[in-house]
Amino acid sequence: MNEIMQMFTAAVYAVFLSNLLLRGGLGASEMIRAAQRNSEIMLTSVLISLFATATALIGRSVTMLINAQREIAHEFFHYRFSIFTMPYTWYAAIFGVILLLLYLLANLAIALLPLKHKRLLHKRMGMSVLNSLVMSVPLLLYLQGNTEIWPVLGMGLGAGVAFYIVTMLINSGMHILQQNKAIPPMFSGVPATLIYTGLLALAFTGFVGGEPIF
Repeated sequence: MNEIMQMFTAAVYAVFLSNLLLRGGLGASEMIRAAQRNSEIMLTSVLISLFATATALIGRSVTMLINAQREIAHEFFHYRFSIFTMPYTWYAAIFGVILLLLYLLANLAIALLPLKHKRLLHKRMGMSVLNSLVMSVPLLLYLQGNTEIWPVLGMGLGAGVAFYIVTMLINSGMHILQQNKAIPPMFSGVPATLIYTGLLALAFTGFVGGEPIF
């Protein structure tokens, strides 16, 4: 029961308390693009959750192994070798390689399995992997020093839920803006959508606070 609560708390944190889209602007371009295609929002959200969770879980194992090696190096070599004191950028590169390998394996699986709509899956999967929201989950967990498996699962799930909720809000707002005849022609379309998104982010930041995510 405690593990489920940890996962739920991490998911709520990712969706509401630290919404990476509204507070950090991560994945904003893909969010607006997906909002224009209502039928693809759910698929994109699921793919974001899957890739973010898988990258975070594998990254968790890798960082734990690296930290164990650093402790051994500290005990026996007193950090005389710089390879044992890897900076933050090296961890980011490791997470990027993990995500790339997952993407290649997923493409191979889609090509081999008898699935429908393979072209759509390839397209959405590529856009999901390139979404900065996916990489932010393992990096945020690393910065927080959180290596427990249940919060990792919760953060990955919460990232997809956050994307879905915010994208649906943008989608609904776009339909309302399109029907509003009072908007000047020069502000209709993308400019009005960006202003609406900015107001959402401003309201959310004012509600939960504005301390930096990274």
